[in-house]
Amino acid sequence: MFSCDPLRCVSPRVGPLLWAFALLSGCSAEPEPLASAAALRLQFPDQSAAVLEAREAFLADRDGFHLGVDGARGRPSRPHVVLPREGSEPIRFRTPAGVEVRVREHGASGEGTPVGQAVAYRRTGGTSFWAATDHGVEEWLLLDEGVARGGEAVAAWQVEGATLRARGEAVEVVEPATGSAVLRVSAPRAYASSGRPVAMALRARGSRIELSVDAGGEAVLVDPAWVLMTGEMQIPRIDHAATLLDSGLVLVAGGTTELGTDDAPTPLGSAELYDPATDTWTLTGEMLHARNRPTATRLPNGMVLVVAAYDDDDGPVRAELYDPETGTWTATGEMWTARIDHTATLVNGLVLVAGGSVEGKVPEVAELYDPETNEWTPTGEMGYLRFGASATLLQNGKVLVAGGEHIVTTSKSAELYDVETDTWAPTGEMKEERFGHRAVLLPSGKVLVTGGGASPELYDPETNTWDYAPPMQRPRGEHTMTLLPRGLVLAAGGRGDGVSYRSPELYDPDSGSWELTSPMKHARIFHTATLLQNGEVLVAGGVNGELSLIAETERFGMALGEPCAPSSACQYGALCIDGVCCEGPCPCGTCSSPGDEGRCSEAGDPAKAGTICAPPRCADETHSAEPARCALSSSACPAQVAIDCIAYRCDPESGACKQSCASLDDCAPGFVCNLRGHCVPPPPAPGDAAPADAAPGGAAPGDAAPADAAPGGAAPGGAPPRDEDGGCSAAPGPSPAPAAARGLGVLLVALCAARRRRRPGAGARRGVR
Repeated sequence: MFSCDPLRCVSPRVGPLLWAFALLSGCSAEPEPLASAAALRLQFPDQSAAVLEAREAFLADRDGFHLGVDGARGRPSRPHVVLPREGSEPIRFRTPAGVEVRVREHGASGEGTPVGQAVAYRRTGGTSFWAATDHGVEEWLLLDEGVARGGEAVAAWQVEGATLRARGEAVEVVEPATGSAVLRVSAPRAYASSGRPVAMALRARGSRIELSVDAGGEAVLVDPAWVLMTGEMQIPRIDHAATLLDSGLVLVAGGTTELGTDDAPTPLGSAELYDPATDTWTLTGEMLHARNRPTATRLPNGMVLVVAAYDDDDGPVRAELYDPETGTWTATGEMWTARIDHTATLVNGLVLVAGGSVEGKVPEVAELYDPETNEWTPTGEMGYLRFGASATLLQNGKVLVAGGEHIVTTSKSAELYDVETDTWAPTGEMKEERFGHRAVLLPSGKVLVTGGGASPELYDPETNTWDYAPPMQRPRGEHTMTLLPRGLVLAAGGRGDGVSYRSPELYDPDSGSWELTSPMKHARIFHTATLLQNGEVLVAGGVNGELSLIAETERFGMALGEPCAPSSACQYGALCIDGVCCEGPCPCGTCSSPGDEGRCSEAGDPAKAGTICAPPRCADETHSAEPARCALSSSACPAQVAIDCIAYRCDPESGACKQSCASLDDCAPGFVCNLRGHCVPPPPAPGDAAPADAAPGGAAPGDAAPADAAPGGAAPGGAPPRDEDGGCSAAPGPSPAPAAARGLGVLLVALCAARRRRRPGAGARRGVR
């Protein structure tokens, strides 16, 4: 009797159709992908769309099948995946950090076949369909009747380039060098052909991942998913505080999970830590009091001071301290007043807490926290009582507090706090009234203020004045602003005219311009942005345009190999070269494509051949390193060759040997500057005896004395001896030799002096770096 694997035990209604597909495609020991796709649609109609109609299709090239380039400048949400042409070859995963993982599926064979938006391969006992997801790829396994029974392993993958560890019901793929998880493998869904739920399990056995399924012998559809670790928060939240710790971890504390309630939102007492190396969040110690809209300030001793009002205690108002070493919280001394919507600024080791409100009232005093005494003291009286203001520590040590509201009046006033005199003084008014705006100190010392319902402004501490800054591409409020390591400012999230924004933008202080970057995955408001130690920005929490809480975090700052623009923020230490975040400048070559992890090419770029890649410079005070020019042999700049400046010193400004002198400082040791601006050997000291074989007048041995030589070597007429180059000798001595002979003697002496200064064994030229 003629039979094919995919057609066993199917209902009479679908059997003839499957037989037709099988006859058209040809029966074999394993099902053909097209026939299996038909079986998939007929046996699993509710799931087939997720398998075959994914949002994005794989593209074929000579290397296999891959997804399109993720154009986002923020951190991509999925790995780069290349499916092989032939099923027995490995699948290649590459993370944004450049980690490559090769996965070989046991039992897969035959050429990959595009089926809908997926790519299908024959495999022992069924067919595998690879489909794209937002965070990676899913491999939907369609297993024939009789394969999945008794909880036995039905599929296995050999992993190369990484280690494996179990994490609950999932398996993490770990980079060996850092111990951080880069991929997460799970099997969240499995369906039997009868529609009942199916038990399954993933196991890590050495370098092998195994999938076990018990469908009681029925045909089954199961979807192992390979996703990038995206770092979801343990508790999605808004209006929280985020602080970078000395360890590089990020502490998030307080906030709320409620938005738009009639009553005051319920504050959170939980706190959690984000680890950039593993892209994971873990809960840490619970705060002593639940706090909404807190401020968090990292102190010089590494602890974090969290300040915000709370309503769960009738005792004294206290802030609290987080100890990263123990993960615990302790109370500070009693504050003078409770407050929220305040500012907190570290200045001279103290924390200035100013403004804010509580129960509709604005506190009348600002106060200082001293970590050494754990006590609070009031400051001098503020000129304007405000909440929702901004506070910025200036380069001169003063604190600029600007804008905000006093009950119902929005202000454009600003004032300065001087911690040395404990006084507040008014400064120039802003151009616009602002509330809930953001401020950041620029490298120039000026302060950029954005949001709050007005155009951006710049404050100049030198003149105490405000001027309008160029308008943003998207006027926004409730956003974040972060100064990046290269001096650019990232404005992320926020909303304007009732629309929440996904597209961050960058402000360039040098050009005074704003440039939109590619969008984040989520529009966000009420979130936080924290600059990490590697130069990336972590965006956490908040709500999207539909006012739903966001658990997933995002990181801005491209990893090696990701596309970039000159104004982009590559990871710390990386450069944007040839449109790619690269490990180095590639002076004579090109930076490789994202598929090669952002590394410099080995060979030089023909377009750069012959160009100067290293200008002349001084190797030391008497040697110049000649300019180096690019060659096709290497993308690195060739070693510069050092030349001896002989009688002169090297010019630090040009990097070349000096050609003339104005003083002794322009000459090499052992040489002096004469009146004609040449460095020459010095004349003999008074009383120096001439060599026994020296000819009269200092001529070379065997030379006749000049006819006009005066007795004793004096110049004719008794005049003092003169240097024919234009200078007088230091003391009376023999009359000079003829100009040609004397010039040759000077050259010989200079060469001898230069030779004596060289290190033994050194040639006239040597390569320097």
